[in-house]
Amino acid sequence: MPAPLIGRKLGVGDILLPEAGKVRGIKVLGISGSSRQEPEKSKSERLLLRVLEKYRAAGCVTTFLRLKDLKIYDCEGNYSDNPAHCTYPCQSSLKYADDEMQTVYDAVLSTDILILATPIRWNNHSALVQKFCERMNSIENQYSWFGNRMIKNKVAALIIIGHVDGIQHVAGNLMNFFAWLGFHMPEVAIVSWVGEYDEDTTKDWDQIQKNKYMQEDLENMIASSLQLASSLKRGAECKD
Repeated sequence: MPAPLIGRKLGVGDILLPEAGKVRGIKVLGISGSSRQEPEKSKSERLLLRVLEKYRAAGCVTTFLRLKDLKIYDCEGNYSDNPAHCTYPCQSSLKYADDEMQTVYDAVLSTDILILATPIRWNNHSALVQKFCERMNSIENQYSWFGNRMIKNKVAALIIIGHVDGIQHVAGNLMNFFAWLGFHMPEVAIVSWVGEYDEDTTKDWDQIQKNKYMQEDLENMIASSLQLASSLKRGAECKD
């Protein structure tokens, strides 16, 4: 008689952190796409901050950006007029003196690992994340139109939190986006959690912290992203 199904097995796929010497100094950027008025109420952001703490404990240098705190203008679709008009620096950054997207560009271009955290909004990522994606087109277009690959040897991973089952849809969109930009994905690229159907969000954080499967994914995402980032850095150094 077969054993009853009790969920996936824990511990069978544990990924070990690289040696400390290979990790020290790796730069990790955390970007929060939550629009919560009180950031501490955002589960995706709280989890992102916890992840950044773990990266620091491993010897990494971390940076945190909250998209909501930045003045970022909408993409104005210069590419649609002429692909050659979608440039870097971005035309919107040049046009609007108070546009702060350059802060995001600088952080992304200088990091080794990018962790993007988003809530699920109507089966998709947040509007803030969508604006980020659209404004990153000036980076992607540097390669697709001008032949200048600006993002090399960088790793991207995701934190996705919601109360409707849209994780695979959100992950698929964002992983496709990061792949087009030139990012690499680690073995475990997604930490996710979906709340109960009653949509009582007041109990979410306690359940997230107690969820052993998600905690395992979190540790494995950190370890696998560091393994990949350190390998990419060593490979780049060898080529130099």
